[in-house]
Amino acid sequence: MIDVFGLAGSLCSNVNPRTQALIRISTGSTDNADGTPNVQYETTIIEIEVQALTSEDLKQVENISQQADMRAVYLFGAAKALNRPLQIGGDILTFYGSDWLITQSLEDWGNNEWSKVVATRQLPTP
Repeated sequence: MIDVFGLAGSLCSNVNPRTQALIRISTGSTDNADGTPNVQYETTIIEIEVQALTSEDLKQVENISQQADMRAVYLFGAAKALNRPLQIGGDILTFYGSDWLITQSLEDWGNNEWSKVVATRQLPTP
């Protein structure tokens, strides 16, 4: 099988180099005594390619008027946006000195080979 992501990434790296990021993959949650969730994460370091969202991406996420700092992120493997009914996702990337919640999956190729996601910058915790 051809490694399309690897080939494209090597060609694009001269213009837009990959960024090292920390990913926290949600592995589920438990409920605290007060009923609030205690989310569990598995953490690892990955390389990502960060880009601005295209107009087609904005149409797909239907957030054109949303006041948020969002990026398109390409990464090896799969990352999941929050899906409350299925109780999965809510993965968090850390890059550019901020936490970015994966809010939508745009593309998922192969058997978890690579994916394109929308990441939304989160406010720093006080």
